[in-house]
Amino acid sequence: MRKPALLLATSLGLVLASHAFASDRPDPGKLTTRCLESAAKKFDVKNDYIQLQPVQAADSGYSIAGIADAGMDGKKNFTCQFDKKGKLANLVPEGK
Repeated sequence: MRKPALLLATSLGLVLASHAFASDRPDPGKLTTRCLESAAKKFDVKNDYIQLQPVQAADSGYSIAGIADAGMDGKKNFTCQFDKKGKLANLVPEGK
């Protein structure tokens, strides 16, 4: 009887620990929204003209790569960089 109780306690501890860890991560939807709005403002285009890749973990936090279609000015590649708490640290346009 001790083994099932020990297994249950261990499992519960892992679930609680993983939940606590997961809650420390910023919401990917919010990161995407911040990146989209910042890129639209930077490249002076509507949100509909921006395509974003999924959020990626980075050493300093998170990043999102994207492309803004600026019409006659061409397509502009960029990366939104976020710190570990989810604050937008920088929007880096890729130069050609």
